[in-house]
Amino acid sequence: MSVRTGWALLKAEMSKVWGRPILEITFALMAIMSVSSIMPFTKIDVQSAFSGVFRSMVAESVSATVVSLLLPLILMCAILMSLSFARDYEQGLMQSLLSLPISRRLLFAAKFFAVVLPLTLLSWFFVTLFVGITFYSNFWLVLQFSFFALLVSFLFLMFCGGIGALVALVIKRTIPSVLAVMLTNLLFWFIAAMESGYAYSSIGEFARYMCLTPYKSTLIFLDKLLGITPNVSHLIVKPLEGSLSVDSFGILAVFYACILVVPVFVYFCRRFEICE
Repeated sequence: MSVRTGWALLKAEMSKVWGRPILEITFALMAIMSVSSIMPFTKIDVQSAFSGVFRSMVAESVSATVVSLLLPLILMCAILMSLSFARDYEQGLMQSLLSLPISRRLLFAAKFFAVVLPLTLLSWFFVTLFVGITFYSNFWLVLQFSFFALLVSFLFLMFCGGIGALVALVIKRTIPSVLAVMLTNLLFWFIAAMESGYAYSSIGEFARYMCLTPYKSTLIFLDKLLGITPNVSHLIVKPLEGSLSVDSFGILAVFYACILVVPVFVYFCRRFEICE
């Protein structure tokens, strides 16, 4: 019974959150950013699809596409998570939902994953589509590498969604929640998008630890899964990303994915109350 109830709640939340024009706007933003990461056809290797050079180019293209999608993903996650929690509270719908004979665990999971799961699947779709267009000669290899992007997208969207749910439940107002979550995530995105050489010239020794920040560590985890070696030979002080293993970054990515979601889940199930 709980599975059917949870599935019904998830479908209801998805239809509410992803109503027009949210889906169309998200689709357009992700398409535009994905197009910017397509490798020019003059750079496509024409050797055998099983060559090491070809695999390396496919891996780099997958990584570049995920990086280009990071900004629209975190922006839409911030907006939609605030709509899912803060707007329901502001409009009085949250009180009605909490009065229903359903568990708070199911309600939180439905509201949270109604945002995270569609965004994860959309990111995987665009990575597979645009990398597949570029390297159509071996679409199976593209599909294999794109599944790494599916995992990584889910992990950093869990962290982003945790920030969104926390802020929405604390502020309880839609517009302030959206702005607060967007600014917070833009800070983490700026760190992840900063080029290593520029970071070292700007902030010095502290740049060595940039790879331990939430989005940066998850993107490095993806690169290591794809077999991409970071180009740090030109740096005087070597960053940690060159010495830590893929397992270390995997543990770090899972840690960040759970660090906010678990406490917010516990708070929503045990302590969250409607204040009139």
